[in-house]
Amino acid sequence: MKITIRQKSGMNYLYADINVSGIRVKATLGISLGDATFNPRTELVRGTASDETNILIVKMKEHIMELIRQLQKDGRLNREEIKHGIVLIREHLTNPESKKEVGLTEYAEMSIERCISTHKQGTIRQLKVSLGKLKLYEKSRRKILKFSDINMHFYHDFVSFCTTEMELAVNSVGTHIKNIKFWMNQSMIDGLHDNTVHQNRAFKKLSEPADTIYLNEDEIKQIRYAIMPSESLDNVRDIFILACYTGVRINDYHKLDAFHMINNGTMLKIRTEKTGAEVVIPLHPEAKRILEKYDGKPRMISNQKFNDYIKIVCKYAGINDMISVTRTYGGKKKSVVAPKYDLVTSHCARRSFATNAYLAGVPTLAIMAITGHKTEKVFLKYVRVSKEEHAKLMLDHGFFKGRIGKVR
Repeated sequence: MKITIRQKSGMNYLYADINVSGIRVKATLGISLGDATFNPRTELVRGTASDETNILIVKMKEHIMELIRQLQKDGRLNREEIKHGIVLIREHLTNPESKKEVGLTEYAEMSIERCISTHKQGTIRQLKVSLGKLKLYEKSRRKILKFSDINMHFYHDFVSFCTTEMELAVNSVGTHIKNIKFWMNQSMIDGLHDNTVHQNRAFKKLSEPADTIYLNEDEIKQIRYAIMPSESLDNVRDIFILACYTGVRINDYHKLDAFHMINNGTMLKIRTEKTGAEVVIPLHPEAKRILEKYDGKPRMISNQKFNDYIKIVCKYAGINDMISVTRTYGGKKKSVVAPKYDLVTSHCARRSFATNAYLAGVPTLAIMAITGHKTEKVFLKYVRVSKEEHAKLMLDHGFFKGRIGKVR
């Protein structure tokens, strides 16, 4: 990353010449030299009121560097985002009173518009939901949130509002906190405030372990051999089983086809929608069978319809054990007992893949290379393995068979 402050030839103002990751941007800083003289070597000025101008130049450069770092971190580094960010920085530093004109929710609305071209649709939907909750909070508290209002008192009050008044689940509240932190970071980089309370460790995203299910190998076979009453349900069943043996998210189901097969049809190579990471998946015999059945191109349907239909598929397959699921709503633990087929979703296939591969003895790091989990700690929270299943898995280890550490 290189940022150079220059004077426009024959003109009396300065601009920033930015070169980062192959992107070149030239943006005016709104700084007039007046009687001062610009020194291109030091990128500063000398002359009347030079101290004040030089402080402004240094601040501009620091804010631009921070803007680019954050855009890189968020995966939003492009010419338009850089230009837009510099406009906001310029307005803030050359007209400090402008930062009072924008509140948090107003900024969040503008931020969502900026994100539409760079973020996934699911992320945009999530951001809009969080914005809606913030607006409900403002209405309830009869105030418009300013950036200076985002402190620990706000944090605890907003969490309480979401938990007790909105009766949201813990993980939903955590998502809203995460998005508030995102907007506070972005607006700070844009030069609209210098409030850093949201970066405090106590201003944390709440979470609780998801009480979710997986299907074991026997249950997947039940689904595989069940007779479906219609071609549509048969198609959904096959896509679900394909996902159970590849571990992809539903947003990548449409890539489970012959076009993405490599190594003489023994593997699938996919770039995931959520993270953009490239994964290579060995093809299980069942996955091969399904791809051959559809000539390498299974018929896809919408995510919503898929989640509706897969419950019907599992009901026909006899996946009807009664399951108790616990969630925290309104600060209270609530348990719901339901037939297992009613709890199956598209994501259950991905979790089933990870859990069954783990129980089969596939190395953890090999599974993580497919699922995209960054740490083993997070991965082990993701798989649905009981303490008894862990113990059975360990029984096959040489240590528990007395083959390690014997004295000769």
